[in-house]
Amino acid sequence: MSVALSALILCVGLGMLVLGADALVRASASLARRAGVSEFVVGVTVVAFGTSAPELFASVGAVLQNQSDLALGNIVGSNIANILLILGAGGLIAPIAMTRTVRNAEIPVMAGITAVAMVFMLDGRVGRFEGLLLVLGLAGYILFAIRAGAVDPQEAAPDQPGGVLKDAGVILLGVVALGLGTRAIVLSAQSLAEGVGVAPGVIGTTIVAFGTSLPELATTVRAAIARKSDIAVGNIVGSNVFNLLSVLGACAIVAPLGIPGPMWPHVYAMGAVTVAILIYALVRPVIGRWVGLVFLAAYLAYVILAF
Repeated sequence: MSVALSALILCVGLGMLVLGADALVRASASLARRAGVSEFVVGVTVVAFGTSAPELFASVGAVLQNQSDLALGNIVGSNIANILLILGAGGLIAPIAMTRTVRNAEIPVMAGITAVAMVFMLDGRVGRFEGLLLVLGLAGYILFAIRAGAVDPQEAAPDQPGGVLKDAGVILLGVVALGLGTRAIVLSAQSLAEGVGVAPGVIGTTIVAFGTSLPELATTVRAAIARKSDIAVGNIVGSNVFNLLSVLGACAIVAPLGIPGPMWPHVYAMGAVTVAILIYALVRPVIGRWVGLVFLAAYLAYVILAF
């Protein structure tokens, strides 16, 4: 693929991400009002699953092509990018408030799931049984999120004829646009990276992880601009949980994942940034601009060290 063609595909992909993220945030907020549930619940379920779909497709596809390093790198790198890059960018654009439920329940649950996934990796592999446990844990997490974030149905906005179907359709179109845009960006980025002989694991934790995290980035930035902090934070928390429970679980069910030695620093980095956001959330309720800048600087340092 030529440089000019890669650049063109990259621009088209970015445009699709912007349009898809805008549609997803607007329709998700509308759906939350109609259903009488909080925007956070929609963020950690519908939006998070939609924006995590590229990780799922990319990682399972990599496993099917015997590229387990690429698959694992994508999962780990995406979770790192979600916290440092995406929350950092969102906080830099507009302060992101974290509700008490987010600080005291959702983020600790995300940290606990991260810890469980890391424990599963300790023996150097994630087997099919462990993958099945992760996937089953996803159902429990969704029920927990709905119970924790539900509001009085009487507060729901009056529904218009076909309103729910319209919102669902727009969400579906947004997810499709995000997925296609991400695919275009990842393909163009991989073409450039592989040309200089970068290792698959490094490509997974940086180039592919960045590309598949672009939906979360676009959605979170759009939500931050719209002052919809619940969707911004819920998207990241839900995406990290979905990456570990559904993406890692599905990949391990397809084929047991080995954890190569060079991947461990990235796994430890994922654990470290998760603990960092957990501690910060327990101390302060807002991710402000200075914190966002620190997160972005930390992500830049991580990428440099990875290469």
